[in-house]
Amino acid sequence: MTSAIDRCILLLQGPLSKYYARTAHHLNAMGTRTLKVHFCGSDVHDWAQGEAIRFTDKPENWALFLEALIVSHGVTDILLHGDRRYYHKIAIGVAKAFDVNVIATELGYLRPDWMTVEYGGCSALSHFPQSKQELLLLDCPVSKDEPAVLYPSNYAQIVLQELGFTAFNSVHARKFPHYKNHRTEPRTQVYAGWLRARMLAKRRNRDAVAVREQLRHSGVSYYLFALQLNGDFQIRDHSPFASIYEAIETVIASFAQKAPEGTLLLLKSHPLEYRFKDLMRALKHASRKHGVEDRTQLIHGQSIKELAKPSLGLLTINSSAGIEALEHGVPTCCILPTIYDVEGLTHQGNWEDFWTTASVPDPIIFRKFVDALKATIQVRGTLYNAKGLEAAAKGTAEKILSSEYEAQRRKKSEPPRLEKARNMGVTYNEFL
Repeated sequence: MTSAIDRCILLLQGPLSKYYARTAHHLNAMGTRTLKVHFCGSDVHDWAQGEAIRFTDKPENWALFLEALIVSHGVTDILLHGDRRYYHKIAIGVAKAFDVNVIATELGYLRPDWMTVEYGGCSALSHFPQSKQELLLLDCPVSKDEPAVLYPSNYAQIVLQELGFTAFNSVHARKFPHYKNHRTEPRTQVYAGWLRARMLAKRRNRDAVAVREQLRHSGVSYYLFALQLNGDFQIRDHSPFASIYEAIETVIASFAQKAPEGTLLLLKSHPLEYRFKDLMRALKHASRKHGVEDRTQLIHGQSIKELAKPSLGLLTINSSAGIEALEHGVPTCCILPTIYDVEGLTHQGNWEDFWTTASVPDPIIFRKFVDALKATIQVRGTLYNAKGLEAAAKGTAEKILSSEYEAQRRKKSEPPRLEKARNMGVTYNEFL
C-alpha cells in the first residue's frame, strides 16, 4: 500500500447504491481524505458520510466548478462510476489537464459478483494489457477454486435501487434544477417495458428453447450475435454506431456477403431488453435489404453458454458476453476493442473475416487472462447484496491505494486500445 496521507480523493457519481459511501468510509479509515459531489437527489440519498458539495449550476459550468475544487482542496484522484456520463467525460478531460488521477468503476468484466476498478477508464480507455506477450509476462497468482457466486444478487434490491433513483431525484428536483441525467429514455417508459418483459419472460424463454432444439435437430450451422442495449454507453459512446439497430444492419450486411452458404445468423437480445418490436423491425428490414430473410432469426432467452457452445462462433460489439463464450471455448469476434480482445483469445484482424476464419481460443491464455483480471482490475463483490457491497467497497478502497495504481499514475501512458478504437471510428474528445 502506498501512503494515503497526501491523497485527496474526489468521488463523483457512483452506482445506485451505498457503494461509494462505504468506499469513502474505508478510504477515510485508511487515512485518505475524501470529498463528494452531489449532482441529483439520488446522490444525496445514497451518501451516508456527512457533508458533501452540491453542484446545482448549469452543466456547461461544471468544468470551471471542478477546476476550482481541484485547486482549493488539493485533489489528487477522482473516482467515478461510468466514465461516459456527461459530468464524468468532462471530469476526465479536466483531470488530464491538471495531472489528476482518474479511477473508474463499473460492474465487473467477470460476472456475476465482481466489480471493475480501473485506472483511467474502461473499455477502450482501459490500461489493461492488450498484447498476448504482455499478458503472459504479468506476475499474478493463480486463481483458487472457489464458488462461482459468493454474493447472490437480490432482484428485489435491484428494482428498489432503480425506483429509488427516480423517486429521490423527483423529491430533490428543485435543489438540482439543471441536472443532466445520463439516462436517455423516460423512466416510466423503461419501467413499463421491464414489467411487460418480465411478464413475458417465461413464454419467450420457452420459445427460445424451442428454437435451440430445432437448430440442434436440424443440424443447421449458425453464428450467434450477442446484442447490447440501445441506451448502453458501450453503444452510445464506445462504438461508432448511432444505435444497436445500425449495428444489426452492419452485421447482417457482412453476414449476407461473406458467411458460408447455408449458415444462419442467430441474434440474441440482452437480458434486460424490452424493445422487442424495434429489434424485430430492424432485423426484418436489414434481412430483406440484404437478401437473407430466411437465414436470420432473433431469440429472447437462454444463456450465452447454451446458445454459443453449439455455434460456429459468437460476435459481439464489445459485450462481456464474449468472456463467457471464451470460457466455453467458443470462437469469438469483437467488432470493437474490448478488454479481452487479445491474440490467442479472439479473432484478430478485420472482423468481417470472422465468418470464414474463426478459431477457438487458447485455454491457457484464457486462464491467464482471468487470473490477470482478478489480480489487477477486478474486486470481488456486488451492488445487490449487503455483504457483497461491503466487500466491494473495502476491496475498492484497498485497490485505489495499492502500489499498482501508483505505478500507473506515474507511468501516464495512453490506453493501449485507444488508437485501434479511433481507427474504427470511436472518438473520445477528452483524449484529443
